[in-house]
Amino acid sequence: MNRKENEKLIMLLPAAVLFALMYRIVMQELINPLSDMNGHVYVYILGFLQDGFWSGFKEVPYLLWHLPVLVMYRFLHIPLENGAGLVSGFFAAFGYLVTYDLIRRFSEKKGLEIGPLTNAAVSFGFSVVQGIYVDFWDAGERFNGIFSMNPLHNPTHMAVRPFAMLCFALVADLWTVEKGGEGSFFAVERDPKKYKWLLMLYLFLSAMAKPVFAEMFVPAVAFTMLVRWICKMVRKEDAKAYFGECLQMLLCAVPALLYILLQFLAYFAWGGSYGSDGGFTLTHWMEVWSLFSENVLLSILCGMAFPIWILVISGKSFLREEMGRLALIGYGIGLLEAALLGESGVKLSHGDFLWPMMCGMLLWWLAALLQLLRLEKASEKSGETSILQSLFLHASWLLFLAHVIFGIIYLKSLLG
Repeated sequence: MNRKENEKLIMLLPAAVLFALMYRIVMQELINPLSDMNGHVYVYILGFLQDGFWSGFKEVPYLLWHLPVLVMYRFLHIPLENGAGLVSGFFAAFGYLVTYDLIRRFSEKKGLEIGPLTNAAVSFGFSVVQGIYVDFWDAGERFNGIFSMNPLHNPTHMAVRPFAMLCFALVADLWTVEKGGEGSFFAVERDPKKYKWLLMLYLFLSAMAKPVFAEMFVPAVAFTMLVRWICKMVRKEDAKAYFGECLQMLLCAVPALLYILLQFLAYFAWGGSYGSDGGFTLTHWMEVWSLFSENVLLSILCGMAFPIWILVISGKSFLREEMGRLALIGYGIGLLEAALLGESGVKLSHGDFLWPMMCGMLLWWLAALLQLLRLEKASEKSGETSILQSLFLHASWLLFLAHVIFGIIYLKSLLG
């Protein structure tokens, strides 16, 4: 077996493990009548089959995960349960492979020389990390309360993750190239228009999987570009040209926004929101999150300990990059949505607007992990790392490992 085949095997083995784990989790979760997986299979998908496509679409207009399950059931005669396991396994493996590829591209662009084994281990860990959970703290439950960028029990959110990471990488690169730099992931400088089309596609697919990422990401990008446009006008720079760039980025979001509008109409205006006695509403500050946690700040610290630590030890260099700034703005927008938005009536406790915040968690986590890899390799190249810097790096990896361990514990609980 040659070197390239070895590297491919190293890359694919964790993907296969994740696929198998997710398949097993689905089989276990289907037993629980209150689980998300049970609801998506035995309520939503059965709704498509029993009441017709339109009735099913109104109840679950984000159907990128559901469609493959339905296709396998209709045309391949694969039982719904097995189809759900196969599709969930695919998206889990796909998310891992996107993470692996982004780290590989980033390391090649930055000259970090990260080997396939290290990349595979880090990408696998990134795919399962959970918040730090101690049952006697007031942070809430392992998932409800602390929340997670890896809600392994929720099939539609896991389907969003790979597209969310790709959109994040593309926008960060587009902004970097716009300022005269080179992309950290893609050769955007060669043909920006091509990558804007890709951004449009990935953003649309993310909305088709679940609108929660676009609900956070589009406002984050729009806010950032609006502020920059205003600053250019104040400084009397070429604001007109930049406004054209803003319009192009807006066009990238149009298909996703139109699809989200369709979802909103189907769910709220056309009667798809089953059993609901209300609709979209503003809430008191952290009203919904407080239903799950007695101490929201502690919950945030438990779920985001690693990214916050990376920001503390390398804030200046982290914020110097478009990727770092976009990640923080995205998380901030998601946090505001979690703090102030909800559904009125009995569905307030569903916490549906906490999902955009979890997408923001994903962006900050990814940017923090890439920053740590860069710090690690910079330390190795310099050969003159101080004791304090060395302690910071070791503490960073130990903290990341702690999140991975809590993720493995969570995996074990889902497997029964």
